[in-house]
Amino acid sequence: KQWYQRRVRGSKMELEYGTNYSHWYEVNGDKLHNTVRCSFKKHHYDSETEKFIVDACNISYFKHIFDNTMSIFLLPFISATSRNALLNRGIMFVASSQLFGEMLAYTGKYGSILDIGAGCGNVTVKFSELFDHVYATETSPTMRQRLLSKGFTILEVENWMGQTYNVISCLNVLDRCHQPMKLLKDIHTCLSKSGGTAMIALVLPYHGSVEEGHLWQPQQEPLPIKGLCFEEQLSSFIVDILEPIGFELNLATKVPYLCTGDLHARYYSLSDCLLSLNVKPCSDHQS
Repeated sequence: KQWYQRRVRGSKMELEYGTNYSHWYEVNGDKLHNTVRCSFKKHHYDSETEKFIVDACNISYFKHIFDNTMSIFLLPFISATSRNALLNRGIMFVASSQLFGEMLAYTGKYGSILDIGAGCGNVTVKFSELFDHVYATETSPTMRQRLLSKGFTILEVENWMGQTYNVISCLNVLDRCHQPMKLLKDIHTCLSKSGGTAMIALVLPYHGSVEEGHLWQPQQEPLPIKGLCFEEQLSSFIVDILEPIGFELNLATKVPYLCTGDLHARYYSLSDCLLSLNVKPCSDHQS
């Protein structure tokens, strides 16, 4: 959450209940690469997003005071991510179950999904009813316990590549790991070649940082994304990075990446691209 707050406060995007939210979903189509423009679908403010905002605004001031006090007390002992999991604060929201279903072109129950960097599982839950088997990875011990309590199968970060999956989701992880390009290639390798789908979310404009203990460090191998604005960077991410790896864009949209607030704001928002990607035939891409 500290990473998230730095991003938001740096661009002065602190928001209040009652705002017009249409700008969260808008893009300038003229700035999108033709490949992206043809597959872009504008989303809208839906009921699940509204419920998250309302619930965030209804968190009591005293709960924020308690969380802030306990976080300071726990600071010497555990990371910010684990503190948030322990206190059940800094809850994240990417998209509604309906939107995830649309991105996956859901027509019936799938076999398996792997959710990489699943956190406390609030987003993973949205997938659970669509799949027979739900796997997750997470580095934070406290977050892992929350995932286990929800009934998910936890795989170790080092060995999840030992099998294939119908769907792999990687939501807002690429800017918080040291080797995002390797992660994307591993995802491509482990997807079922018969209809496998990757669900990728990434905050744009891109700015990578990795939590190491109590500090946030720059990424060792950041993604070579070009451009300045959301549309330019989204186009570069797809055309310059994902397509050469062997992904084919199925659907793209823009959504708010939301986080419950604290003593300073009721909630926070960043601009997320959400992508549904298929695996290209081997003859159509370079490794």
